[in-house]
Amino acid sequence: MLNPKIVGQRLTGLTLVRSVARTEGLIGTSIERVEARGKNLLVHFAAGWSLHVHLKMNGRVRIYPRATAPRVPMNATSVVLDTAEHRVMVYTAPIARILRTRDLIGDLHFRGLGPDLLGDSFDLDEACKRLALKGQLPLGEAIMDQSVVAGIGNVWKSELCFNLRLDPFAKVGQYDDGDLSGLISLARTQMYDTVYRPKSSIPDPFAGHGERKARLDRRQGEHVLSVYEREGKACYDCGTLIEMKRQGEQQRSTYYCPQCQPPRGVS
Repeated sequence: MLNPKIVGQRLTGLTLVRSVARTEGLIGTSIERVEARGKNLLVHFAAGWSLHVHLKMNGRVRIYPRATAPRVPMNATSVVLDTAEHRVMVYTAPIARILRTRDLIGDLHFRGLGPDLLGDSFDLDEACKRLALKGQLPLGEAIMDQSVVAGIGNVWKSELCFNLRLDPFAKVGQYDDGDLSGLISLARTQMYDTVYRPKSSIPDPFAGHGERKARLDRRQGEHVLSVYEREGKACYDCGTLIEMKRQGEQQRSTYYCPQCQPPRGVS
């Protein structure tokens, strides 16, 4: 969304609403590129500095033509970035900071990241090895560990495990290499399609697979998700009521069908 609008343009304004960092020295410099590393957004400037934004769960990015852009930042605004033609506004982002581009390699937010699921150089074998090393963690926790693979969030965790009939509460070590590789591969395929392909052209990955009718997160906004936020409602495949349990130190919600996703090792 951002690359074709702001890359190559000169920065005319940059405000970090909740920071005392000075940005005046960047005004007039060219925006070289925009990239995502997992859930981190980076805007790189020719002056050797970068804007780092992490949206966490509730943040969002909007880009407006300058003529119709909001003129006064709202209370939830974290960043306002201006070029001659566009205004980018970042809302509810808990992390918004400026740092030297050369320091990214050693920064705490980036040095522990696993392979970027949507990166051009994504290494499936490396991601699978990292996941396998989390053998004592429940699968639902491990697959969201950004040091394993960068990019999978809470919605995808529940949807992928359901559609592959995997028990998210079983330890990673209870799954074989094929299970882990299949999970990461499907995550990359479906997330890539969600981002880069028109919704009308995305094939149904489960067409012809028995009676399965559920859909993945790629249809979010068009149809309901298979299990996410459907606690107490009937599973589309078997009619069993969807359940929710919390996992990990952050007590993230995991939605699942107890019939379609029985405890690992139980027929």
